[in-house]
Amino acid sequence: MKVSNLLLKKPALIYIIGVVIIIGTSIFATMQHSNAETLEKKNTPAINPVQELKKEKINNQKPQSKPVQMASKHYDVEQGNTISGSELDKHLKGNLKGLGPNFVKSGEEHNIDPVFLAALAAQETGWGDSDISASPWNNIGGITCMPDIYADIFGEDYPNPGCQELVEGGTEWQKFRSIEDSIHFKAIYLKIYYVENGNETIGEIQTIYAPNQAANDATGLNNHWVKNIVSIMNNVKEDQV
Repeated sequence: MKVSNLLLKKPALIYIIGVVIIIGTSIFATMQHSNAETLEKKNTPAINPVQELKKEKINNQKPQSKPVQMASKHYDVEQGNTISGSELDKHLKGNLKGLGPNFVKSGEEHNIDPVFLAALAAQETGWGDSDISASPWNNIGGITCMPDIYADIFGEDYPNPGCQELVEGGTEWQKFRSIEDSIHFKAIYLKIYYVENGNETIGEIQTIYAPNQAANDATGLNNHWVKNIVSIMNNVKEDQV
């Protein structure tokens, strides 16, 4: 009778032992996983909220605009551009109005300050109101007749309208096919024949471009050339600062 009871209880005992083993194994696995997570957290560097904020600011930071340098006699005209065509145009008057984008385009292409190009045109043509700035000259740089340089800049196959006097016996002025051509010519001319030859500042350029007591300057306007150009430029640049 005792043996029979033992045989009947044996399967139940084996079942209980199996359940205990399964539960124990599950608890052990859970503890191991928990320990592994704790170790991983310890080995992971803590996130510094201040550093993360700095990173975010750097990533979202806009490029700083180029500093604006005020003009003077010693101002180097070989400058990176700091103004848009529309912004420059707000400061232009007379027949130069609307040409801001052209000054900026030519200035950027040849690394000549567009504000200087515009001020030079204003000085040489009275804000585009002089006779040589109109057709058939379209000359807003006060450029005298220079067919060889015209061919060097535009190429020998590019049509040259020639040169013409304003009055008989007077200075022959270079003619251009358009005012845009005149601006383009002026930027390259300044770059090649002035800046690259060491005449980089407004004062240095004046001694060659518009020297005092020049034969074609009967009224002495060249004496005020530097002062006038610097004044025009700084009227523009003051709004940029």
